[in-house]
Amino acid sequence: MLFSIAYSGKIWYQTLRQQIIALVSFSVIIIAVAFFEHDSAVWLNACDALIGVGLGSVLFILILKQRMDINKALALVLVYEIGYCFFRNWIFAPTLASLYQQMAPMYETYLKRIPAFKLNQDTITWIQQFMLRYQSAIWGSIQLAGIFFGFLLFNKTSLMKLPVRLIKLPYALVFLMIAAMGLSLYPVTRIWGINLLICMSIIYLIQGTAVLSFAWGDFFSKARLLRTFLIMAIILNYPILILIALIGLLDVWFDFRKITLMEEKHESNIN
Repeated sequence: MLFSIAYSGKIWYQTLRQQIIALVSFSVIIIAVAFFEHDSAVWLNACDALIGVGLGSVLFILILKQRMDINKALALVLVYEIGYCFFRNWIFAPTLASLYQQMAPMYETYLKRIPAFKLNQDTITWIQQFMLRYQSAIWGSIQLAGIFFGFLLFNKTSLMKLPVRLIKLPYALVFLMIAAMGLSLYPVTRIWGINLLICMSIIYLIQGTAVLSFAWGDFFSKARLLRTFLIMAIILNYPILILIALIGLLDVWFDFRKITLMEEKHESNIN
């Protein structure tokens, strides 16, 4: 057991070191390109690659290495990515607006290829406004999902696997959810509140999936074909995704898996 823990720790250390070396090397190249290009769009991509993806991934791995706690790692990375998403939307707002204006010809090309949709210029304008308003939520959700799926792949091959089915986010995140709901009620801050709600829903979707996996994971692990169809049905059905995220949020209070009770029994067991 001690050998497995030591070996897993060595793997985490090597992964973190390789991640930092790759990030530093990539940073030098991307900063040099951005410096010589003198284009705000290049600087936007550079910030996304270095601050959003690079530092976010390193932060996640560093927390896992030190704490071996997936709950705290997800919570801290969530706060970090939300902060960066709103920062990039504030700093690069003119750049983002210009980029979506430049994408109009691409939308028109798609309209010509798919005439059955019967889309018009008003639809293109609506798509541009939608993408611009919810850019923070789109980018942040993709980043959070990417980090979590990367963790699942690594955890699958690790000797010391972290209990994914027991994921339960810290209670303090509820206050961030309440703040997002409050912001979404006022017209002035509604867009910011909705963006924050969408990012928060991704993290509670992960917890809701852990709850369902705890309840039915053993059954669906044997029925692989049925599991595949179920996953596809869930991905393509947004109301089900919202329901799973709601289950994850309610689990904060109702503790469907009785994790708190299991932890108390574990602490009281002197063996």
